[in-house]
Amino acid sequence: MTGTAADATSVRARWSLGILVAGYFALAVVAGAPNSPLTVLLPAGVRPPSWATDLAKAVGAERVGRSNLTAVAWVLVVVVLAGYVLLLGEAWARRVRLSSVLVASGVSLAISVPAPLLLSRDVYTYAAYGRIEVLYHHNPYVATLSSFPHDPFVAVASAQWLPTHSHYGPLFTLLSAAIARIWAGSPGTTILAFKLLTGLAIAAATGFVALAATRTRPDRAPLAAALVGLNPVLVVHTVGGGHVDALIAAPLAAALAIAVTRPRETSARALAVTVLLTAACLVKTLIVPALVLWVWWLARTGRSNRGRIVLAHLAVIAGLAFASVTPFLAGWHTLAPFATLGGVEAWASPSHLVGSGAQAIFGSPAAVAVEAAFLVLFVVLLWRLAGRTGSSDPGAAWGTALLLLALSMPFLLPWYAAWFAPFLGLLADDALLLAGALVTGVLALTLIPADPFYGLTSPAVLDGVHYGAASVLLLVLVFAAARVLGVGASHRRDQVLF
Repeated sequence: MTGTAADATSVRARWSLGILVAGYFALAVVAGAPNSPLTVLLPAGVRPPSWATDLAKAVGAERVGRSNLTAVAWVLVVVVLAGYVLLLGEAWARRVRLSSVLVASGVSLAISVPAPLLLSRDVYTYAAYGRIEVLYHHNPYVATLSSFPHDPFVAVASAQWLPTHSHYGPLFTLLSAAIARIWAGSPGTTILAFKLLTGLAIAAATGFVALAATRTRPDRAPLAAALVGLNPVLVVHTVGGGHVDALIAAPLAAALAIAVTRPRETSARALAVTVLLTAACLVKTLIVPALVLWVWWLARTGRSNRGRIVLAHLAVIAGLAFASVTPFLAGWHTLAPFATLGGVEAWASPSHLVGSGAQAIFGSPAAVAVEAAFLVLFVVLLWRLAGRTGSSDPGAAWGTALLLLALSMPFLLPWYAAWFAPFLGLLADDALLLAGALVTGVLALTLIPADPFYGLTSPAVLDGVHYGAASVLLLVLVFAAARVLGVGASHRRDQVLF
């Protein structure tokens, strides 16, 4: 049963919105301080944004040591999370207007985009792979970053990426190459271009999610929008770090906005969903489960001509994939994004946590077996979700599947929340909604101080992520899997619905 949207924004909600915007601004100022725990090494000749450094100097942050700045950063993140939780509570109680959420989200993203680069160097690998293509005229799916040690981005890229070729989808590589070509002479502008792109993508995702909610559950629209546009892990980690995963959230949210209208499988809207989901997969191939569920829905809901319908959509998928891959065709290396999980660092992964324990007892093969078992579990859960799609809105299972995927993988980093956050606000299973929101909150607390893989953080922080955050996320995975499998339910759910 759907309710009505809020008529006004409560005082408590206004306070929470103010805390969020002020918190994001304060984090940007802390990031402007020398040796800030929120920033990473910059390419030669690149300086942090002057507005942030000037404000940091004005408030005396430049005179504070790194350890004290780390404490300040932690306090700010906790305050931001507290404001976020308070806002979600008010949105749940229908005491927040959608317009208030959208305005606050716009302001927060407008702060995050021009702020210093936060918490991660991944944007350097994006730029470097693009430069390999357009400046050095090599194939980023064949050449490794270490082959170009004098490139300004390679010189400061994370060490674990240096021996690798691109793990990203061809559509994103084409986009990276375009950015590298336009701003070839300005590493600083290149970084800003990636951040602006991610900020626009999260803004678009927020808008599409709000549109989907207003079409189906207007009472949930502020909550759904807040879970994307004001989510700390998306504003700080994803946009602040310029991460590619924001470019996944936007087409997924757009596909959702179309899917909730229950498009006929033969309509142009259905083909648009196929195009959007395929685009997300061509940014990162890990999003394939959402596309699989969509094609399965087409096959199940098609009538006498279901075979032709599925073939038509498969032809669209194949055509888009071929068009984006063609510029990089060079043997099996070209298919690397389609045959890899796309990560090189475990971070807060539940499967890595369990695998590490198994390795300590039984040796390295046990860790591999455990991580494989988690992926098998995901396949089982995906099959279960596919069986529940029925004639309901096909987008209903996407968010659950991508949440389960993130929790099941051997690699789990904060910006992966962009895969499933657009769907959380419209999940009919409130328990799964809260579980997904908890995951985003836990991930938002990690990676501070920045750059653990360069020794700029303490072993205690690494242990806290590996044993603390990963343990919580493991419990969430067990809970979510039980919900999907129907274990312990008083009555069996036949479908996961919005």
